[in-house]
Amino acid sequence: MLLGIVLHAAITYMDRRMDGLLWPLNDQPKQYGFDVLFWWIHGWRIPLFFVMAGFFAAMLARRRGPGGFLKHRIDRILKPVAVASVVLLPTMYYIWGWGWQIEGRASWEEVWQADFALPEIEDHFLGPAHLWFLNYLVIFSFGYWLILKLRGARAGGDEPTLPAPVRWCFMSALRPIWFAVPTFAFLAFDPGFYLAYHHIVPLSAEAWLYELAQLAYQGCFFIVGVYLFRLHREMEALKRHAWLYLAISVVVFIVVIGLKWAIAAAESSDGVNWWVKPIHAGSIALFCWLMIWGMTGLGLTVLAAPRAWVRWLSDSAYWVYLVHLPIVALLLIVMRDWPIGPWPRFLLTCAITSALTLTSYQWLVRYTVIGRWLNGLRSRPGSI
Repeated sequence: MLLGIVLHAAITYMDRRMDGLLWPLNDQPKQYGFDVLFWWIHGWRIPLFFVMAGFFAAMLARRRGPGGFLKHRIDRILKPVAVASVVLLPTMYYIWGWGWQIEGRASWEEVWQADFALPEIEDHFLGPAHLWFLNYLVIFSFGYWLILKLRGARAGGDEPTLPAPVRWCFMSALRPIWFAVPTFAFLAFDPGFYLAYHHIVPLSAEAWLYELAQLAYQGCFFIVGVYLFRLHREMEALKRHAWLYLAISVVVFIVVIGLKWAIAAAESSDGVNWWVKPIHAGSIALFCWLMIWGMTGLGLTVLAAPRAWVRWLSDSAYWVYLVHLPIVALLLIVMRDWPIGPWPRFLLTCAITSALTLTSYQWLVRYTVIGRWLNGLRSRPGSI
């Protein structure tokens, strides 16, 4: 979750921004290092989120049964995202509008009327912004609940055993390759699942179909998490090769970035050889799963013992995720004309946003009704 701050703070200074991503500022100095940082984080962060979401969905369903699972998901996801959509999205719209007005890309009248002359804004300003992740998670949760009901699952019941070939894929040292295959199929069909931002309000049949395809793509990671829970008693095995996966991921990511640069250069000149894009899609998929299994093994290694500060950061992450983006955008606009380079601005944005979100969680959220909504009841230290 904290990497979301880093990811979004880097966007303003990217040399080649993600296609379809509407941002409040375009006129800031660009450095390619921010592209590398953005694409590295973007390549595995959300997929790992969905794997974790599927794992804990299965754990919750086993403990509480389908009804208890659904109630928990409504309380912890649907209600917060509904409130955040009403409060945060309009706030962000006017922050973005301020940036567009400063740069001369739109007037305040256009912002008030939500009618823009610039196609770049008019075609992309509607959508759930960063809340798309929770919207997808709501859909996955309802779908999983329906499957549980149809299967007759109950609290404390035994999970179906994994078929032997599936279990072998999870336990094999080559699991990043096996799981990269379906991801590659999606990316070969459309690399925009990784390279572009499409989470806007669908206004046509074609847009709806594409949104369904994106839902299926992200759903694959959620399903992996659900199946992974059936191996929760054997999770220690996933620690093996974690460091090797992370080391190999560095090499594969260099290929991802190199081919992305080569494709962009070729498309602006003489075209791209037919074999380049499939190799690029395969390297993206392999990098994603190397990072997922590497980070999973790393977490099982260094975060196995309970630590109060880790639990606190884990609790705060939901709040940080919800509120960080408008803070990041505001800081970027405020620092727009400061006589310092992009890296100092970026570091200041990350530091100030982290400080504001984490301290506000501790003093305004953790022990309040908002905290109960997000994480359940938390007792103050020393209370009975």
